[in-house]
Amino acid sequence: MTDNILQTEGSIKSASTQTAEQQGEDWIQAILDQDFEHLTAICYPDIVSTLLLPKRIAHLESATDLAKEVEDWFGEYDLLEKELSRVAMVGEKLAIFYRLRCIVSGGVDTIEQQLYCTVRDGRLVQLRLICSGFQPDLVLVGAPLNALMNTSTTNVSSGEQKAPRANALLEFKANEGQGSTCAKLTPYIKSKLGGLSSGQVLEVHVDDLTAKEDIEAWSRLSGNILLKMDQTAGQELVFYIQKK
Repeated sequence: MTDNILQTEGSIKSASTQTAEQQGEDWIQAILDQDFEHLTAICYPDIVSTLLLPKRIAHLESATDLAKEVEDWFGEYDLLEKELSRVAMVGEKLAIFYRLRCIVSGGVDTIEQQLYCTVRDGRLVQLRLICSGFQPDLVLVGAPLNALMNTSTTNVSSGEQKAPRANALLEFKANEGQGSTCAKLTPYIKSKLGGLSSGQVLEVHVDDLTAKEDIEAWSRLSGNILLKMDQTAGQELVFYIQKK
């Protein structure tokens, strides 16, 4: 018991010396290691969490309950592999994004989660999480669906696939003062799609190359289809998003 207490106190002291970004990386690594007890050291004991899950919204008020919830999601998998991740500050909020492949003897699932956290004294004190739910690995589903969702960097930059016919255009210029791409772009896209009918396509031009992961994650979470991505000679990304 004494050893456990000393180990926990050491983890807390270590956490207090980390930057917010390091805290975000620590969160992701704890999940990959399936070290759910360590999640409690990253958070304040009375952390307030709101979890937007596919079939419910969960409100939790302790680090113990939060760690138990995360363990219920990932604890039964044999191996967790990181496909994508991004940790950054959005104003005063710590944003954590990751896409994981979750491997078990019965198959492979893919999941994405996006967190926005308030950090105080090196620990998470408030957390908002959006979850895609566990989805079957597209490689195992079959070629037609896999081809539809193929948005790798190679295909995006090649321009070999004909661009879809767009019904509307949105141009976002982060470098001209329109604001943080992560915080502003997806609300603009949602608003623009609101004026389209189901099945119509929005063409989006963005001058921030980091927008790729944000748009991929938002499309999957929102249910809209990212048909194609291109990169122009002027270092601008072009997305073609079909309204669900």
